[in-house]
Amino acid sequence: MAKKPSRTNRIPVIPVALSLMFLATFAAVSAAQQSSNIGPAQGRQVTLRKQLTIGLKVFTQADKVFIDKVVTAVEQGRLPRKLVDSTFLWARGRAKRRSYARYLRPMVYFQPGLTLRAKRIGVRL
Repeated sequence: MAKKPSRTNRIPVIPVALSLMFLATFAAVSAAQQSSNIGPAQGRQVTLRKQLTIGLKVFTQADKVFIDKVVTAVEQGRLPRKLVDSTFLWARGRAKRRSYARYLRPMVYFQPGLTLRAKRIGVRL
């Protein structure tokens, strides 16, 4: 009569196969990452107009006109991009904190905030 192999002598086929698949996938991913030289300036870039329009939830025509003025001032070098970005982040955070009872768009904070900050450095929007 043939002796039945005990559980301890069997090779665990499924865990071995899974670990080999994981190692093959990991090796392929790491090789792909090493071959591509993506630096901090490369990758997907968003324009300032798109960032402000989507991030501030711009809907009205008056808001769009203001965003156009801001983008034009930044492109002409009259308004620092850093000032616009910091006001953008402030307005989004403020709208998130202040909209308890109703939904407020970040644009209602961005426009007066940026207008005031731009006025302080001598830029009229």
